[in-house]
Amino acid sequence: MYCALYRKYRPQSLDDVVGQETIVKTLKNSILNDKISHAYLFSGPRGCGKTTVAKILAQTVNCEHLNGYNKCNKCVFCTQLKNNQAVDIIEIDAASNNGVDEIREINNKVNLVPSVGKYKVYIIDEVHMLTIGAFNALLKTLEEPPSHVIFILATTDPHKVPITILSRCQKFEFKRISEENLINRIKYIVSKENIKIDDDAIFEIARLGDGSLRDTISILDQAIAYASTDEKITSTDVHDINGSLPQQSINLLVKSILNNDAKAVFEQIDDLSNKGKNFLKVVDEMTLYFRNVLLKLTAPDYFNEKINSNLYDDVVNSVTKEDVIKYINLLIETANQLKKSGDLKLLFEINIIKMLEKENFVPLVNLKNEENKEIIKKEPIENEQKNKELEYKKEIVSNTTIIKNINKKTNVEIEQFKKVRINNILSKFNKKKMLEIKEELSSIEEYLLDNKYARAASIILDGQLKAASDEGLIFVYKTDSLSNQFIENIVNIEELINVVFNNKYNVISTNLDEWEIIKNKFNKDKTQFKYIEDNYDLNLIIKNVKKQIQDDMASIFGDIVEYN
Repeated sequence: MYCALYRKYRPQSLDDVVGQETIVKTLKNSILNDKISHAYLFSGPRGCGKTTVAKILAQTVNCEHLNGYNKCNKCVFCTQLKNNQAVDIIEIDAASNNGVDEIREINNKVNLVPSVGKYKVYIIDEVHMLTIGAFNALLKTLEEPPSHVIFILATTDPHKVPITILSRCQKFEFKRISEENLINRIKYIVSKENIKIDDDAIFEIARLGDGSLRDTISILDQAIAYASTDEKITSTDVHDINGSLPQQSINLLVKSILNNDAKAVFEQIDDLSNKGKNFLKVVDEMTLYFRNVLLKLTAPDYFNEKINSNLYDDVVNSVTKEDVIKYINLLIETANQLKKSGDLKLLFEINIIKMLEKENFVPLVNLKNEENKEIIKKEPIENEQKNKELEYKKEIVSNTTIIKNINKKTNVEIEQFKKVRINNILSKFNKKKMLEIKEELSSIEEYLLDNKYARAASIILDGQLKAASDEGLIFVYKTDSLSNQFIENIVNIEELINVVFNNKYNVISTNLDEWEIIKNKFNKDKTQFKYIEDNYDLNLIIKNVKKQIQDDMASIFGDIVEYN
């Protein structure tokens, strides 16, 4: 029967472990000096060797005739180990055995002496999955175990393990394995297996492995199965089986976006869809692409040393660092949305449209002289004073590099309206209602292409629902400008919310900094939030918001900017 490569080439000794030099050295010295702890906690990302090292340690400490820090492979225990009969090593999957009863069973058996080895070793994988009751049941035994018992706990989420458990263990943090180590391991395996593979394919497999040796070898295994016996595995094969894209294809897509060639962009998206590409992986590849562009813009010498590719030259010459950072932020946001969405292509297209319409998310700073000239109005000069004022305005716009210390007007009525709505929602805060609404918010994605509600849907999905009552919802945004967009479109947003949830809700938004203050105040004393009658005219509020935005822009550009 065929054995998967990650199992076939799983390290059998501490010398075989890849990329965890500090941990390996510490454990070797512990074995050589016979200073074995009663409890260990191995934490780190998936596929980096936690369970493998736990098994090696459990096997080594029980060997009767150690050869330094290596097991002899000849004693009774080692023989049992080869035949999968080592009863003194007990592996427990906490994901499926996470209750109090399972831990109590361990507590009842720990006093039993080992059958053959020196120690009875309990390896509890994914220990963070244990219930609070199970952790409490384990606590006493972990604190004062019998001298013949060792606990090795493994987890990908150490922050979920109670501090009382952590403090009783020696903690080892496993790190992601470097691409260099992954590449060397791939080369070792393909040489042993007599596999033909080109260097680009090896590099892609290591990159896609993302620091996980198990994932890397699994991708290699799949690539071997995909290619015929006599064929050489190429990077194209690797991308085909993984659903990802080479950077050359991403380069074509990015160029089409920067050239504002919507037709070419959507033709490429259709092609990706027809080829069955995973749009989440496409977003990851685009993020990597822009990361490399940013690297070349910021640290060209480092880029040439590490990547040394002319693939990015055209793009580097046509974008600024600020542009690239905005693109990366949008792609990160897109990736988060795709993980929750059922229609990946639709959501991908929506966010690509945002990239095509760069002005939708790039702030108005560092204006180019050519663009500035187009927005300057030619006004009749009636006297010398007006002439000086106009020249002054032109100078401001054409020579602006960074606009600092903009003093925005505060509209008292808008702020009062927001305070009343937030107060009223928190006065009747309903956590159950908030969780119910949160679960259903993704259904708003269906309206992203709706002529009437597309704008409202996009604004809602850009924010976070932070509080709810039976009558209202509070959305929080990272910036004031995003929050103001919500208020500006509040009538349409309320209408969409009411359509989706078949209920009338009063909605409101605020920025993240303001929300932190409100939340802390609410947590300290909920009784200070008492219901106030809400009689505000939404249309008037919207009018005032638009005026505030226009005033803010005028404070920068004088009366030469019009806002519709």
